[in-house]
Amino acid sequence: MSNKKAILKWFLIPWVFFLIIIFAVIIMNKKPPYKLERYPELSNVRIDELISIDFKRSISEGVTNEKNHPKYLKGINKTGILLIHGFTASPFEMQELAEYLNKKGYHVYNARIVGHGSKSEHLNKLSYRDWYDSLKYGYYTLKNVCDKVFIVGQSTGALLGLNIAYYNKVDGLVLLSPAFKILDERFNLVPIVQYFVNSIDKEYSDTTNLKEFYYNERSVKGMVNLKYLIDYTWDNVKLLNTPIFIVQSKYDDVVDYNGALKFYNIYHGSKELYLIDNPSVKHILSNFLNRDRDIVFEKIYKWLEAGDAKK
Repeated sequence: MSNKKAILKWFLIPWVFFLIIIFAVIIMNKKPPYKLERYPELSNVRIDELISIDFKRSISEGVTNEKNHPKYLKGINKTGILLIHGFTASPFEMQELAEYLNKKGYHVYNARIVGHGSKSEHLNKLSYRDWYDSLKYGYYTLKNVCDKVFIVGQSTGALLGLNIAYYNKVDGLVLLSPAFKILDERFNLVPIVQYFVNSIDKEYSDTTNLKEFYYNERSVKGMVNLKYLIDYTWDNVKLLNTPIFIVQSKYDDVVDYNGALKFYNIYHGSKELYLIDNPSVKHILSNFLNRDRDIVFEKIYKWLEAGDAKK
């Protein structure tokens, strides 16, 4: 009996631990499973049909709050701005910026990433490819009525904007707090955590009391897809040569601002960086949660106008 215990202790158990470690390493280093592609051609589809399809998709997912639906604001010039919110957020996050830019004459489409604006469990069944594909309606709504299309993305929305630009024609990108690197190191463990829990409650933050517009829990499978999206975006930086304006706070409490600096330093296209050195400005830059939003909005507008004039 003692021999059996010795075998179990000195042979089987170490092998079990070894296999667990190997499994964990493989899972944590798994490459993004999907390749993104150019959007299907929708230039011949009327914009009212595109808007209707996008809205009906929103309804089908149980989005009930009007501010969480995608929304198109018609402009008076020939330039369109596609706005993309962040992970676990909704179009509400970008609405103030949408109204500001629309008053400046731009056509604005405030998009909704599929899986957002209703129940966080929707994100358990969706991939970063689904997120990317869901934005084609807003992109083509603008492309079909405008001569130029710019994208302004917040956090995860910034990464999705980059990927749209990788494969489709875009005249410029504004990246607000781009999620190139998540600050919390535990994020790197989500590929393993997904096998044990479905969601993780958020710690108290500026959005805690805005549960109508921001999920108060994070889908773990959603975070796994965010990790894939981050990796995929870094892998394809070389595909892009579009003018970029990065706005990043040094005191961001969600993403590591050094990720934005790294991207800025390696990017070979036309680029500009506005680094905010104000402890009161955190992650979300596109609405009232940013006390300096008026400054950010004006800088975005001036950059867009300068880029518009060059073409």
